[in-house]
Amino acid sequence: MAARRGPTPLGEIMDALAIAGRYYDAWIHHAGDMTGVPLAADFTFTGPVAGFDSAAGYRAMAAQAGAAVRSFRVRHQFATDRMVCSIVDWEMDPLPGTLTAAELLHVRDGQIVQGELIYDAEDLRRVMAAATDPLRLLRRGYDDTAELIERVTADGWAAPGPCTGWTVRQTANHLTGGLLLITRVAEGTPPDPAEIDAQAQADIDHLGTDPAGALRAVAGRSLVALGEPGVLQREFPFLGGLSSGVTLASICLLETLVHGWDIAQGAEIDHPADEEVVDAVWAYARHAIGDDQRRAGMFAEPLPITPAADTFVALLAHLGRRA
Repeated sequence: MAARRGPTPLGEIMDALAIAGRYYDAWIHHAGDMTGVPLAADFTFTGPVAGFDSAAGYRAMAAQAGAAVRSFRVRHQFATDRMVCSIVDWEMDPLPGTLTAAELLHVRDGQIVQGELIYDAEDLRRVMAAATDPLRLLRRGYDDTAELIERVTADGWAAPGPCTGWTVRQTANHLTGGLLLITRVAEGTPPDPAEIDAQAQADIDHLGTDPAGALRAVAGRSLVALGEPGVLQREFPFLGGLSSGVTLASICLLETLVHGWDIAQGAEIDHPADEEVVDAVWAYARHAIGDDQRRAGMFAEPLPITPAADTFVALLAHLGRRA
């Protein structure tokens, strides 16, 4: 009978963590350059999108993918029996929002011999679907909300909307003005910080005598700006930081879907949400909208939902709205 293997010495666990640290440092600080990472020559890696059976193949992929990574952080990490498990959050062009994954790295004799990346299948499906062509969904979202606005009556415009203190018309003004500000960012002419004020945009008459036409005009300008070559991959100064063109498109889609719902609720118009648009917005918002945005007054506190709630109900609740 073979002798039973005892507990892994603490020194081996610490060595495994140190080696994994070099691996993640390459992703976080060196754009995926794995030159200094000890990968075994026969290193194997499996994931939902691609797999590799050599260190050379993986290094080549990492160098290419690393150039598109917008952010990467290790949220949690533990090691046991020469295996390091990490929970990582990362953003990569042209994918919208943040993806969370569990990554397993197996370490032996001072080298990483095997890796595995594990995602929530539904989360990955939503993000990949949205990434196929973010402007296709944005165009659809714009068209749906413009069609909704065409159906708002005079009484509907004067009605209170779900956003506290705003009428339906103020909500539509805020939406149209906000989309225009984001479009200017994508065009390379960022607005003055004083312009980025939700109440100020709600009080400006962006709609004129043709509200749907006003929204369509801004939407068309937005699609042209975001559709310019390289814009989705470029980073722009926005709200005190840097945001990629993909992120700007995701924000536009979120604003259009959610404020479209606000307008429909206030004007008492039936307006079913597009499921593919909802999936794309949820894939972005579930990670991008958090405590920082709520403290800044952009969104209310999240509301509780039942386990059976559908994606749109979950999205609205995450943004402080009750369906």
